[in-house]
Amino acid sequence: MQPLEIGSLRLFPFGAVTAAALAAGVWMSRRGALDRMTRRTVELFWLMALPLGLVLAHLGYALSSLDMIEDYFGEMLLDFPGGGYLLYGALAGAAAALGLACRTGKAPFAKTADLLAGPFLLFGAACALGEGLIGGGFGWKVEDWFLTENSMSLLASEEPGPLADFFTHFPFAVRDPFYGYANWAVFLPVGLFLLLGLHWTMRLSPARDGDRAVFSLSLYAAVRILYESLRQDDIPKWGFVRVNQVLSAVLLAALLVICWRRAGKGLGPSLPLLLGGALLVTAMEFALEKKIGFLEWMTMDLCYAVSALGCWMMFRAVDRLRRRTGDGARGGTGKERGK
Repeated sequence: MQPLEIGSLRLFPFGAVTAAALAAGVWMSRRGALDRMTRRTVELFWLMALPLGLVLAHLGYALSSLDMIEDYFGEMLLDFPGGGYLLYGALAGAAAALGLACRTGKAPFAKTADLLAGPFLLFGAACALGEGLIGGGFGWKVEDWFLTENSMSLLASEEPGPLADFFTHFPFAVRDPFYGYANWAVFLPVGLFLLLGLHWTMRLSPARDGDRAVFSLSLYAAVRILYESLRQDDIPKWGFVRVNQVLSAVLLAALLVICWRRAGKGLGPSLPLLLGGALLVTAMEFALEKKIGFLEWMTMDLCYAVSALGCWMMFRAVDRLRRRTGDGARGGTGKERGK
């Protein structure tokens, strides 16, 4: 989508959407701060997070392009207007800013992080939806999806037919601006689901400080793993490995360790759930490429369904341990309102 020109001002759709989400996030976090010390800490966080997040997001994108680092790293690093940002780089900058703000403002880290859980999911949703505005976040060609010869769908036939025609229109698909192909609009359900996750996060009744932060981060990471698998546009990769999938898995593992340390109990089924989910997702990535002989019978929609199950297992592994942490804080009631 072309930038909107208002006089001498050029307004880029992706930048406008994410800037609006950031402004709403600042308002949400300040509104949730119930005392002056927390409010000042939140304000200090945003003052540091915006530049830190921008720099580390751009640096993260440059580092994720290993095939171009040797020749173009310097150019990529300095080309801020040219784009190229990694949300996990922004998250690293935000985490550093939060630590510095809480240390300076003498506010509790976990409690302040909870105030930023909703804004984080809002920003993640805005990034996903904004990618659709700039021609990203799309999946396979809809016409190819329903052809038997491609082994993509259980609903495939020798001719695409009316079913494929029905799904070639928005909101199911978006048109390639250069070739006119209809591709699945993957960004739309992902963005809407993250907004639903924002609703769940804000309705969560945390038993301990940090619950909302853990819930929002684990939900985002699990959704991001599936999103990266579904999309077929230009995304950061290390060879054939999708960078955001690896970083999401690392984040889920880190959150599991944090919840385990907070709970002061054994991991129970959470560790097998996390490892099992990761194994399922990895296996389906190879199955999608037809690199596992005994799984070649699986169509791509079946592979994605199993991947979704694996992502849910990874999220559930962290959330189960988070709830156990809360159960101890409640004295064992284990009830959460709004879930």
